[in-house]
Amino acid sequence: MANRERDFKIKFWGVRGSIPTPGKNFIRYGGNTPCIEVRCGETLIIIDAGSGIRELGDSLLQEFKGRNADIQILISHTHWDHIQGFPFFKMAYIPGTKINFYGGHSVSALEKLIFGQMEREYFPVSLNDLQSTIGFSALTESPFTINDVTIHFTHLIHPTLSLGFRIEYRGRVFVYATDSEISNDPEIEKINERNISYLIHDADMLVADCQYNREEYENKVGWGHSAIETTVEACNKFNVKNLFAFHHDPTRTDDQLDGLIEMARKFAGPGLKVYPAKEKQIVYL
Repeated sequence: MANRERDFKIKFWGVRGSIPTPGKNFIRYGGNTPCIEVRCGETLIIIDAGSGIRELGDSLLQEFKGRNADIQILISHTHWDHIQGFPFFKMAYIPGTKINFYGGHSVSALEKLIFGQMEREYFPVSLNDLQSTIGFSALTESPFTINDVTIHFTHLIHPTLSLGFRIEYRGRVFVYATDSEISNDPEIEKINERNISYLIHDADMLVADCQYNREEYENKVGWGHSAIETTVEACNKFNVKNLFAFHHDPTRTDDQLDGLIEMARKFAGPGLKVYPAKEKQIVYL
């Protein structure tokens, strides 16, 4: 991808779905669950707080040493693989740090879901040890703004409330649409068509759920994830320029993922490039 400027940066910290996956067969693409860092000028946005947020926190701790940080965290949904890393996010323990969560639940429900995993039965560190200032915002109207960044959101097809985010900054568009089932079921096809098109049309970069291939998907209908071929076809239809396959199945090895991407590229139209999301990878829009 051509780098026009360096004021819009995306960095992958966790790309795996469902559960962290260690081991020698998962080294090249990574085994941490979803977490992406987005920089729009001086605005720092984190999308999802899977296990990848731990290493992101270490990086931010060094960057902001001696300075206060203002961090915005967009939560697509609160399945455990998308929030499990937050108790290990070191910036949450630093006085002067401001963290604001955005999600589709009410403020009280979102707070309960994020902090519930830190109850004594699950985690030894008390909420009182979080010395940062933490706030919660319920998303009710799209778009909304954070500083000079415009963010659209829409509901995706998943077994629980799941949101996709479209981030617009200085004429460029980044979209995050994971945990989304693109299905031909007539009952949800129209909803999918409307919501997906609203989210991904003309995107410069799309990070999207590509957990299965079509054969695998046939045995996982209703689980809330998509076949990569179907995702590629949606990108062709709505003029996406670059697709980064995301939410890799926890059983899919690096070599198998190479083969999945090679196969998917055969479905890509002339204006679309397909890549596998990879931990620590940086992309500038």
